[in-house]
Amino acid sequence: MPRLLAFIPHPDDESYSFGGTLALAADAGWECVVVCASSGEKGKRHDGGPVTRTAVAARRERELRESCRVLGCRPPQFLHLPDGGLHAALDGSSRVAACLKEARPDLVLTLGPDGAYGHPDHLAVHRWVLEAWTAGGKPCPLVFPIFPRGLFLPQYQKCIGMMGDPPNPPAEAIGGDVWQYELDVQGVRERKLASISAHRSQLPGGDPEAIFPPGIVAQLLDAERFADATGSYVASTAALLGFECASS
Repeated sequence: MPRLLAFIPHPDDESYSFGGTLALAADAGWECVVVCASSGEKGKRHDGGPVTRTAVAARRERELRESCRVLGCRPPQFLHLPDGGLHAALDGSSRVAACLKEARPDLVLTLGPDGAYGHPDHLAVHRWVLEAWTAGGKPCPLVFPIFPRGLFLPQYQKCIGMMGDPPNPPAEAIGGDVWQYELDVQGVRERKLASISAHRSQLPGGDPEAIFPPGIVAQLLDAERFADATGSYVASTAALLGFECASS
């Protein structure tokens, strides 16, 4: 059975970034595993539950398990690194390397070099995965989601205080218009939306469209686009993303 490994910083990053891809792969018989660096314990809570970090972490872990179930993935794995402090974690790359060595995936997904909207935790996980993958001899394809240029600028503006002065990355680096692969995810649109909805504690009013500023989620439900870590189109990776029954 071919295996897909997805590395994310927080619960919910899997759903908007590549939930459709995970669902399509699972439907095609792939074993899909999400590895989450933190438990999202510093996130705001919108479901009326207790707001201690322990309680938020427990809730968000349950929500990620439900999201993975909806998408057809195996139960997620958690590295339990500090939410909001991933950029300072010294063992992130080695933890990712251990996961790659153990899982021996056929395909790896993680957020791109812009972190979708520049969040330092997102950038840290991107860096760890790229470092571990490179140091390990690039054992399988690695791809990053590409979002329409500027789509996440409203979210970027909300997070800009985390990014230093001047902000790094700059606003013009958010999103892109070049990618190597594009997947039509309209057939699993409702499951992707249900995956987002599973993260109820993060959604004002329980509305899956409210996870980001208005208009963003609607543009994530029809297609998912990816850049290859090599910077080039690779026919064998395109075949994998077609979710043919590759051997593991």
